[in-house]
Amino acid sequence: MEIMKCKKCGFILNTRPNFKSIDGVCMPCLNNEKKKIIDFESRQKWLTQYVAENINSNSKWDCVVGVSGGKDSTAIVKRLIENHGVKNPLLINVTDEFTHSEAGMYNLKNLALYYNLDTITFRCEPKSFIKNTRKDFFETLHPLKWIEQQLYEVPLEIAKKFGINLVFYGENSDFEYGGASELGIFHPASDEKTKLIFLGAIYPYSNYDSLKVAKEIGWKTLGDCNEWYRQGSIDDFAQIDSIGYMVHHWCKFIKFGFQRVSDMASRFVREGYLSKEQAEELIKEKDYIIDPKAKSDFCKILNISEREFNETVDKFANNDLLIKDKNGNWRRKDLY
Repeated sequence: MEIMKCKKCGFILNTRPNFKSIDGVCMPCLNNEKKKIIDFESRQKWLTQYVAENINSNSKWDCVVGVSGGKDSTAIVKRLIENHGVKNPLLINVTDEFTHSEAGMYNLKNLALYYNLDTITFRCEPKSFIKNTRKDFFETLHPLKWIEQQLYEVPLEIAKKFGINLVFYGENSDFEYGGASELGIFHPASDEKTKLIFLGAIYPYSNYDSLKVAKEIGWKTLGDCNEWYRQGSIDDFAQIDSIGYMVHHWCKFIKFGFQRVSDMASRFVREGYLSKEQAEELIKEKDYIIDPKAKSDFCKILNISEREFNETVDKFANNDLLIKDKNGNWRRKDLY
């Protein structure tokens, strides 16, 4: 298979179903240009007024924010409280069964302590998590499909139970990853009573922007905590809370020839922190690697042997794109 790449960021254009591009430029890059002409200042003024008018005065809490201990959710809470008149958000942490990092646990606790906020940690039924994650791994190599659905649905369900009108999420992933051409403010699951708002449509989303804002209240990276040097990654600050979770990202490499390194490198090009050439070199060097600690944690929690894991991966390997090296690692043919 001939690999086609975005002219601007170097991301693969033609291996993932329904990934869109125009004249050799990927939709995420095209959408990034659209953000430059959006009046975010007006959107921020609108949000302050909208929050004031839509808080349910009969509820103890002003809004719900889904939090993980990550930089994005920390930045959301900080901005809502300091910039938009939110006084008492309810934090909802939907947790998985994988081992959690020290940095992630610290950051979640720090956020609640810093603003003195109520937090609900929602642990989905452990047996359901294991059953569904195993099923999706063995049947589709999309292991965390079920828990990712819970991450969106549970905060909304809790908001409805407590009569809370506003639920906040981070980036509008459809827009950021090119699935939508307009940066909508409201999540499609919004209804007349409960509105789900993307703060990434109020402030121009970027990884380094969230990192900067989160660090202002003491947020820590993996490096700050001297733990878990992640392989198959180029940062120590994105999705750092759950160790086994990283296998989910790596599985994309087996099917589509890219994983988290490609995702982040192309974003860093759009955000101005890497050149296209630097990104392509990092992708060649690191994108095929699965983090051994993440793989070990994934297998342990799901009670899967390494042999079962490898055999399942081999079954889904895209042989048009990939070839095994002498060490048994799947590599992209065009980069090997």
